[in-house]
Amino acid sequence: MRKWLSLMLMISCALFSLTGCGSAAPERTTVEVKKNGHVTHTIVEDFTESYYDLEGLKDTIEEACEAYNGAMGSELVTLEEAEVEDGVLTAVMDYRSASAYAGFNRQALFTGTVKEAYDAGYDLNQTLYPAQEDGGTIGKEGLLNLPKAHILVIREAIDVRVWDKVLYHSDDVILQEDGSLTVTDSGKLSFIVFK
Repeated sequence: MRKWLSLMLMISCALFSLTGCGSAAPERTTVEVKKNGHVTHTIVEDFTESYYDLEGLKDTIEEACEAYNGAMGSELVTLEEAEVEDGVLTAVMDYRSASAYAGFNRQALFTGTVKEAYDAGYDLNQTLYPAQEDGGTIGKEGLLNLPKAHILVIREAIDVRVWDKVLYHSDDVILQEDGSLTVTDSGKLSFIVFK
């Protein structure tokens, strides 16, 4: 267990020192929640320093994945690819679920329906803003009237992609032209409601 925790700290340092976020090939570090429940974490970061070692980073990530998967008794996290081109690192991690992402990275991440979020104990007493300019804000009562809508809850300043049209979002979420959303406040839970 101690070895697993040490690996987790190493991989967290490696991944979270690489921060940035966005598209089919994101140009910034991005968390993408997919309809099948998987989460893809694409890390895009400068990798020009002479002391950076791609193979060493890949080994560290793969060891952390093996340790986490071993502790959980299932293959929940994998490194899909890691490459450097023109001094930019792109590393792609696949998580079988939002809870696997949350557990591996020690970051809050939930995805499900509004009803599932409510049943899981998330505080829906929020003021959320419309993704469309002509809409109005929505609060807890309005959210509970959308029980089948999907919701993403995250506590991390990062770019996010979801698989369907965004309806509402927290005040710290910025809609980008490429379809991604940028969460700007890592100090609180942020909410994104989508179809």
